[in-house]
Amino acid sequence: MSSSSTKDQLFIDVHLAGKPRNSRWDLCCKDGDIESIFEHVPPHSAQETNSRFLAPSLCHPHIHLDKCFLLSHPKYAQLKIMDGNFAEALRLTSEAKSRFEHDDLMERGRALIEESIGYGVTHMRAFVEVDEGVGFKCLEAGLALKEEFRSRCYVQICVFAQDPIFSHTDGGEAMRNLLEEAAGRPGVEAIGSTPYVEKDGDPEVQIKNVEWTIHLAKKLRLHLDFHIDYNLDSTKRSMVSEAIRLLHLSNWPVDPDSSEFRTIVFGHCTRLTLFTTEEWSNLRDRIQDLPVSFVGLPTSDLYMMGRPEQDSGGGHRVRGTLQVPQMIQKHGLNAALGINNVGNAFTPHGSCDPLSLASFGVGLYHAGTEKDAEVLLQCVSSRAKFAIGATHSRAFDTDFAIGDPANFVVFGNKSASSASFRSRTSTQELPFADYVHFTTLPLHIHEVVGSFLGYTFIHLVLAPVISKRLFPVKYAKLSKERKINWDVHVVSLCQSVVINSLALWVMWTDEERKGMDWQQRVWGYTGGAGMIQGLATGYFIWDLVISLANAKLFGPGMLAHAVSALVVFSFGFRPFVNFYGCTFILYELSTPFLNFHWFFDKLDMTGSKAQLYNGILLLFMFFSCRLVWGTYQSVRVYQDVWAALHHQPAAASIHPDTLSNNTMAAHEAAAGKSAAPIHDGIMQFAGEEFVPLWLAFTYLGSNIVLNTLNFYWFGKMIETVRKRFQPPKETRRKEKAIATRSTGANGSVKIGIDETEVRRRKVVNDEHEVPPAT
Repeated sequence: MSSSSTKDQLFIDVHLAGKPRNSRWDLCCKDGDIESIFEHVPPHSAQETNSRFLAPSLCHPHIHLDKCFLLSHPKYAQLKIMDGNFAEALRLTSEAKSRFEHDDLMERGRALIEESIGYGVTHMRAFVEVDEGVGFKCLEAGLALKEEFRSRCYVQICVFAQDPIFSHTDGGEAMRNLLEEAAGRPGVEAIGSTPYVEKDGDPEVQIKNVEWTIHLAKKLRLHLDFHIDYNLDSTKRSMVSEAIRLLHLSNWPVDPDSSEFRTIVFGHCTRLTLFTTEEWSNLRDRIQDLPVSFVGLPTSDLYMMGRPEQDSGGGHRVRGTLQVPQMIQKHGLNAALGINNVGNAFTPHGSCDPLSLASFGVGLYHAGTEKDAEVLLQCVSSRAKFAIGATHSRAFDTDFAIGDPANFVVFGNKSASSASFRSRTSTQELPFADYVHFTTLPLHIHEVVGSFLGYTFIHLVLAPVISKRLFPVKYAKLSKERKINWDVHVVSLCQSVVINSLALWVMWTDEERKGMDWQQRVWGYTGGAGMIQGLATGYFIWDLVISLANAKLFGPGMLAHAVSALVVFSFGFRPFVNFYGCTFILYELSTPFLNFHWFFDKLDMTGSKAQLYNGILLLFMFFSCRLVWGTYQSVRVYQDVWAALHHQPAAASIHPDTLSNNTMAAHEAAAGKSAAPIHDGIMQFAGEEFVPLWLAFTYLGSNIVLNTLNFYWFGKMIETVRKRFQPPKETRRKEKAIATRSTGANGSVKIGIDETEVRRRKVVNDEHEVPPAT
């Protein structure tokens, strides 16, 4: 179904977050908003099916854009964790920051945002550090990424002071000037600081840090974010309480309808886990109407906090992270869950998936009820969005209403069998398919593997056995290299007959494929076309293995063809131009004739009528299928990809998973379902209707390589066929010379021919005269 904003998007027979589990709904979206919601009335004869689940899109309320993936990026490979403590994390991160450059900040940041979108994230608060060492490098990269992803994800840039603001030799004046300049940049929407890093954790200096940051945020109308109270020491004073006092003194705006309204976030706050019930109650009373949210960061907090003493037995470990569901349900506070860091010394583990964090919370917080699941989902969606100021509504329920933005994620597979209680099987959970975004590969992996093994069996077993029986003398006399070439041609002949027959059958019978528009040709999928992709991919994997193992025999052209063909056909599993799999596989219609031509030479039938007729058909099929049909279809795919590169999806309808730990969606969440605009039918695997430049150039570049090889091989083919039937010039001269004219005694004319001079052209048995059969 098209995702154009001018068209309706229908979701028939779906579960909705916030509705009773046994209820099903029909939902219609138009122009990016929910237009109608009706309870689903199934047809009288309809059987029970596995319906999909719609939930709110996800949000990162706290993630560091500039420090992600430091442990996995080659540039920082020498930064090894040895002790795993906070001091080492600060040291390693400072060392990494000294090497930050714009290109690597963009590369890592782009990867984080792309992966987050893939997990259903539409909003995020991204921290970028500003200090005397790194200057504005992180900020400039962050603002560039914000603009780059503007149409796909709301990236809220938060200027962040990881270093002290006051504890410097100059009293922090240079640092504060940097922060004030950075915070005033267009595109910056939040300011954050880390009071606990001030020298010796001096409470008075921490208070100065908090007070100065509040003043700057209010002056520039920025959201406020503190990394604060990051300790488990009950003897230390809570800076959260001091910050709330200072916020009231500053008359922080509390009216959500005011243009000056901005939110406040306290992150980490592990010191608060030591609060008594009375202290929590007092904290809630002091907050009053302030738009305060707390963000728990369990992956980082549990790694850094609550470690046992080195000389202890290690059994006593404190959960050093905010008890988020309890804060919401018992104390009436707003709280959310954040990823914080991914792949650096502060958090060596983790992923960009907020839903996996919520699922982790089931065990961490002993939150196993349906109500708990609802709250945890809110913590990575509606509550997280309020925390960063993306919405001012304190209605945190996950229910949908008419007029709401069509901003949600979809879980489950409508095509799943009614006999299954899960939308995934073990095959569909292949990590490789998720990693490379080959969404439909799990549906066809058996065809890929079966095709590869089948052609390997023909090559190693069937071809030699049959050849020895049919041509015992000829085959036995072949050298080792020529036997390999012979067997490869047998495989090529079998493959071309099978794949051509199936492709033509799919093109003839697949009604869905016949009616595709350009969007469906680019992002659409049908099972028949997927089968052709799978069988062809298996063959081209075999082809690549053979080309690499016998590179000297087949040459660089064969290797380039194998690589290009494998790239072109494997991208169909994303799915990307799945429609064109059947189209371009018809190149192979000329291949049987090419193989027969080759076999005629090897069987001493060179120059025969059979080879002549086959050669005519070969040239006709090659010219028609590869040069005419192939070039025409290449122009069509270039046009479709060009349109896709300039296409803007209508609404951010995204793919995550439901949270309840006893539904199929929980299993899909763990596997990492990719984000996508809402689709149905042909477009059910369409993803987010976005074509990265690297994908477009890689696919089109491979297509150009294949077309160039086709034109080159056609020229060689004409030359090769002509040699089989046109005698060389020397032979023609000799044939002219041997015809003599003489006059007899009676005046009669006598023509004599020296037949010993007549020579049939000897065929050069050159393995490289004929283009490789593929």
